Amino acid sequence: MAALLLLGACSRQVTVKIGVVAPMSGPLAQYGKDIANGAQVAVDELNSDHFSISRKRARFELVVEDDKASPEEGKAAAKRLIDAGVSAVFGHFNSGVSIAAAPLYAEAGIPQLSVSTNPKYTRMGLKTAFRITADDIQQGAALARLIGEKLRTKSLYVVDDRTTFGVGIADEVERGVKLKAPPVRESVDGKSADFAQLAKKITDANADAVFFGGDEAAGLPLLKALRQAGSTAKFIVADAMCDVSTLKGAGGSANSNYYCSIAGVPPSWLSSGIGFMDMYKAKFGPPGAYSTLSYDGIHVLAQAMQEAGSVKPETYLPVLAKGSFSGKIQGAIEFDGKGDIKDGTVVIYQAIGGQLVEQRNLL
Repeated sequence: MAALLLLGACSRQVTVKIGVVAPMSGPLAQYGKDIANGAQVAVDELNSDHFSISRKRARFELVVEDDKASPEEGKAAAKRLIDAGVSAVFGHFNSGVSIAAAPLYAEAGIPQLSVSTNPKYTRMGLKTAFRITADDIQQGAALARLIGEKLRTKSLYVVDDRTTFGVGIADEVERGVKLKAPPVRESVDGKSADFAQLAKKITDANADAVFFGGDEAAGLPLLKALRQAGSTAKFIVADAMCDVSTLKGAGGSANSNYYCSIAGVPPSWLSSGIGFMDMYKAKFGPPGAYSTLSYDGIHVLAQAMQEAGSVKPETYLPVLAKGSFSGKIQGAIEFDGKGDIKDGTVVIYQAIGGQLVEQRNLL
């Protein structure tokens, strides 16, 4: 009798493995951990709410992988997730890594939901690639308006770190900004650049604003070198350097002249975001910007499975592509024909007192 009861209970339950992959080590580890933590909060909530799929209680499990912010490591991590039998993947963080790994998920037929912002990711013709945030075309346009219209920049210096993300977002900003004089553009290798020399070039050019496209590995040394050179130029970056941990790493160099963007809605915009904040803080402390996106992303994947009545990727993938879902942070979430989120939002932040403060007047 006990065996029969156990068998009956098992038949009324389905295990759902979801892969979460991002840099969990190295200089970008904080972003990866934020993503994993946000996903864990969503999974814990789904499991405690007795979420069901086809009248069976769904038991969600995360399979977390470290891609080390490397395309090659990302492909290796993708293969491990595929071999683990995951039903979906949330990741990767870096655009170059997402683009490298996406064909592997496509070949396996596994939906990939990413925060990577380079437009190419959803323009490779892969039916399994989805983006849960605005892309660099939208983010670049918002940053260009910030620089040209809101901050009234007269002279702009644009620097990128030669990564897929860094070059792409710098291109969009340079393309969209409207100034009397064209921006000066330079690319650097974060491992070998002479940042003191670059800071001198920027100050000699009398640039009153610097846009940096890339992540902290090159962005923070450049910012520190500028401040050490006496430059008070506004320093503007995108979402790879828009976190409180970045401000801490700047060691006081990220003052009120530091601006950044996040492609995604903060929890403060919707009342349901308060519940997320309470759950997250109880487990991990204050959430990062990407915690909200992974939290919403896991819920979106779960809703698609529930609507399709299946955890099989080939069954719920068409529902994910064409359905409308409820993001507890971002509100209604739908994807267009390319896999991009419809009506993606970009928010501008300013560093004030060691915190990132939302600036709606600068949108």
